[in-house]
Amino acid sequence: MMSGSVMPNLERKSSIENEPRTLNLSQIQIAREAALYVVSTRSMEEALRIFTAGWSRLLLNVVIDSDDGPLF
Repeated sequence: MMSGSVMPNLERKSSIENEPRTLNLSQIQIAREAALYVVSTRSMEEALRIFTAGWSRLLLNVVIDSDDGPLF
């Protein structure tokens, strides 16, 4: 090791941390039941708004995070 030089502290992240999260089977079942409840108790317009509430934010993140430039 060279005296007087300081090695930078590099923190590495596993590439799996950059992958989208997935649901396990029990979480999928809960999501299905929740979706059925929304469809059964709300108007079509309100259900659509509930199901797509986070979609515009998701699309914005995809466009901003894209290495190849905007997708849309």
